[in-house]
Amino acid sequence: MKKIVLLLFGLVSASALANDLYALKDRDGNSILSSMENPNTEYRNLVVGKDTYTTKPKLEDWNLNCTKDRFSGTKSCTLNKSYDALSVGIYSGRHSVYVGRNHFPRTQSAIKIDNNSPIYGYEGSSNTPQRVIEQMKKGKVAYTRYKEWPYEYNQDGETDLTGFAEKYNEMLEEYKKL
Repeated sequence: MKKIVLLLFGLVSASALANDLYALKDRDGNSILSSMENPNTEYRNLVVGKDTYTTKPKLEDWNLNCTKDRFSGTKSCTLNKSYDALSVGIYSGRHSVYVGRNHFPRTQSAIKIDNNSPIYGYEGSSNTPQRVIEQMKKGKVAYTRYKEWPYEYNQDGETDLTGFAEKYNEMLEEYKKL
């Protein structure tokens, strides 16, 4: 009987996995399980033995979190993708768009939706969140830039906006229910 050697891989960003091949092999080096993202599509191929299965990533998966403070009654909802440095929220009735995390003090941040002009903010907070949100609802991709502490160089990101408009409307409904 052949022994199977298992390889464990840590969680890494989706962009780091873009064209990587991962394989589970037996002791003799024969592939038992492998996975490779096809660079020409948005699909991922999974090979088990000699069978290939194709799966489509859930690009529309936005994380929605709504809370109401038990003491003050303050309502808030936040919408983001877990791997991105971009979030949209409603706090006490005011909309916000936040880019990045751990900002270098007193630095500018920016978001650019598709081919629109960049919209600037301060330490991640957009000065015109309604304008950003309207562009995000119609857009395909959001490009972000901010400076992260302790380094003072640009951190650039990219967020697929698939499903944002629908999830944003769901966030508005959930906020009303709080």
